[in-house]
Amino acid sequence: MIKNWDEEEAAKDAKTYQTKEGGLRALDYIIKKYMGTREDKKINPAKQTAEEVLDLFTNTLLFDKEFHQFALDNYRVLIEYDKNENVLDIIKMKDHAD
Repeated sequence: MIKNWDEEEAAKDAKTYQTKEGGLRALDYIIKKYMGTREDKKINPAKQTAEEVLDLFTNTLLFDKEFHQFALDNYRVLIEYDKNENVLDIIKMKDHAD
């Protein structure tokens, strides 16, 4: 039986984070979900340049404390940026059942 990809469930599943690709895919879903809930984070291609959209994503990912709290509360994910290594770490916290 082939199961449909459920992004919401996959973003919550610890197995998703076992590969870099899985973690990035989950992070992509989480950031889209967060930005979709925030009026001040809406993307409007008719009014924003590519640079403005990139800045919005970068600032959200690196500096938006509400985004980090959203990711932790809803998906039990910590997102950390290591400036020295220029690496984004996506850490899935263990659930009580894991």
